[in-house]
Amino acid sequence: MKVFILGTGKTGTTALVYKVAGGLPNCMAFSGGKPGKYLGDYENAVYKHTYEERKGKNFDLYRDHLKSAHYDRKIWMARDPRDAAVSRMLYRWHRGILGHKKQYQAHLDLVLKKEQDPKSVAFHEICRYTGHNGWPRGVEDVIEEERNRYANMCKFVKSLDGDWHLFKYEEMINQKFDALNDYLGFKVQNEAVVPIGTGKEKVVRKKTYGDWRHWFVDKDLALFKPAFLPYMQVVGYDCEDWNLNPEPVIEPQFSSEYMQSLPRKAKKNTIMRFIDNISQKLIKKS
Repeated sequence: MKVFILGTGKTGTTALVYKVAGGLPNCMAFSGGKPGKYLGDYENAVYKHTYEERKGKNFDLYRDHLKSAHYDRKIWMARDPRDAAVSRMLYRWHRGILGHKKQYQAHLDLVLKKEQDPKSVAFHEICRYTGHNGWPRGVEDVIEEERNRYANMCKFVKSLDGDWHLFKYEEMINQKFDALNDYLGFKVQNEAVVPIGTGKEKVVRKKTYGDWRHWFVDKDLALFKPAFLPYMQVVGYDCEDWNLNPEPVIEPQFSSEYMQSLPRKAKKNTIMRFIDNISQKLIKKS
């Protein structure tokens, strides 16, 4: 059996690929890469991909791939866009800060300030420091990026036929796998986690939802609502619930400390890849 999992970044796709693979015997799990890169003659295989226009991974790319490649099951993984935005913001520096130390520090300073007083800094203000092409971005650019992302996702999800199953991040956190198991024809292994040493384990942060209620302030609601509501409605989230936590708490462990850990891990992974490449070359010469 071949299973195809697609979602946007920070929606739990990495965790899901290993839970699904854990439910099949002799199953290979593949994460990322160009669509079709890891296709092979496997007894069972699960393939996870993410939608990201900036990296050239748009929906046309996946539509074209699915026209020529057959998968027995196809899953679209969704997550509340408000939580996904928070997670994406904190994950910004997972590839390191080389050449961007000033931007990273400015971003980190705002997160540290928000930890001290969650109502003192608006979420959209922090997002101005997460851009890939200059900083700080204008507020309009921040919102337009989200609007485009979710407009495209909304259109894609509306186009999905009965061959697809829509699975939510929140269902995974609440361990509600019955509908997914019925669709797959087997039980996923809920206990399966991202293996240590894959380089993917660094994505794990809080494993919860509703965190946006602590990060957003009133000004954020007016800005993000128009961008998020159409997708929330299509996927089935409560479009009326925009209640903020009256006493917000931003925990350093899952915020500034998490942000600071990612560049360190990125540097370590770079060194390990360099050592591995040297080792492979020495083996070939011997």
